[in-house]
Amino acid sequence: MSRPMEKVVVVVGAGVAGGSAALTLRRHGLPVMLIDEQALPGGQILRAPSDYARHVVPPNHEFADGDRLRNRLNVSGIDLRANTRVWSVSAGETATGVTLDLLSGDHIDRVETDTLVVAGGALERHLPFPGWTDPRITGLAGASILMRNGGVLPGRRMIVAGAGPLLFSVAHQIVELGGEVVAIIDSGRWSDWARLGLALLRDPQRLTLALSWMRRLRRLGVPIHHESHIAAAVSTGSGLSVVVNRTGRGSVTLAADAIACGHGLKPGTAITQALGLPHRHDSAGGYRVPQVDNVGRTGRPGVYVSGDAAGIRGGAVARLRGIVTGHAVAHDLGVIPDRTYRRLVRGPLRRLARLDAVSRRMLPLLNASADLFGAVPDDAIVCRCERLRAKTLREVMQTGAHDLNQIKAWTRCGMGPCQGRMCEDTARGLLASACGVGAEGLDGFTPRIPFFPLPLSALTGDFVYDDIPLPRAAPL
Repeated sequence: MSRPMEKVVVVVGAGVAGGSAALTLRRHGLPVMLIDEQALPGGQILRAPSDYARHVVPPNHEFADGDRLRNRLNVSGIDLRANTRVWSVSAGETATGVTLDLLSGDHIDRVETDTLVVAGGALERHLPFPGWTDPRITGLAGASILMRNGGVLPGRRMIVAGAGPLLFSVAHQIVELGGEVVAIIDSGRWSDWARLGLALLRDPQRLTLALSWMRRLRRLGVPIHHESHIAAAVSTGSGLSVVVNRTGRGSVTLAADAIACGHGLKPGTAITQALGLPHRHDSAGGYRVPQVDNVGRTGRPGVYVSGDAAGIRGGAVARLRGIVTGHAVAHDLGVIPDRTYRRLVRGPLRRLARLDAVSRRMLPLLNASADLFGAVPDDAIVCRCERLRAKTLREVMQTGAHDLNQIKAWTRCGMGPCQGRMCEDTARGLLASACGVGAEGLDGFTPRIPFFPLPLSALTGDFVYDDIPLPRAAPL
């Protein structure tokens, strides 16, 4: 079952960063295994659209860029493991070496490598409010996938709420498919957006795209409520009644068929935490991130982190990160000399520094709701898996639980199928508020394996009951 792979580089994640890293490694003649949980490469940004979506969604650069990436990977000679998830990782006893346990369908496999590139991308953050578990409420990223890649509107009349540029991207996609945007509820401040606009002068492509979205939304008269958040959503049978709190301006109640709501993104860190890599708190983004250098090297030799898994910066930065990580791996393995390496990374690093500076200006907008996590109402469900409300978490904090893992042990918060991916930010915000400390002083939930529920058939394999050896019965 175990397959030694001393010289094969394993890349986890076939999105913008992982795909770019894998192609760069093949350019240097290295054998590569590329693992991705989707049926086709592309990740979230360049996800392959359905045939229906190609007919109803207007052509866009994401479709074209995704097709180009998939075509290049198909002819690259890379060992692509699609529909495959990493459910466990472990570090070898020596300074190098990583073992990955994989699930594909009902089949479990194990691979070992001396060189691993983690490019698993980002997770969406959610700010709980009473009613947010209603099936008509989805994340911003989830709504975008439904529309852009499926060609399906989550609802005809929609409220778009949360934080960050994805608000306006999703609103634009709703309009593109013939839907109506009732309102945009933005937890950020207008002045922050104005400053971002000035920063985007250094990134003309993103500035042009953002201006086109804003012009269209303004022309349609879509109301934008800055420094606001959803306080509650109540089912009315035919739709949702949504209470919106507006800082300093009271509240307003809106009616909609559905809500797309997300409060920023954070790096997926299950693999890097399980490997025991050092992490730090990024105050601008409001999340924990692996410590890496400017090309993705971590504190463990042979392990690299690239793309949004190394900090949220967007697609353009993810692509450049993947390229420079690929060059760095080739250099560290002795495939290319120092002079060639410096020449290859000089241009990408220069462009990366310019775009990264712009992307970091976006982080406070993605993290605009950080203070709101500590003020979640008592009756709001925080942990959807275990149906735990904010009141329960506050009660155990008052009785002495001052650590996220202690809260986890006392309440089961974070023990469900999502393994804390949806509730960790809120639990940290509640704890920071209760203890009067900053979120940067609190660790996250300790990751456990498996990272997600495994089918029993994958663990048991194929067997015949008659073949199971039974012990001799005890004498009477």
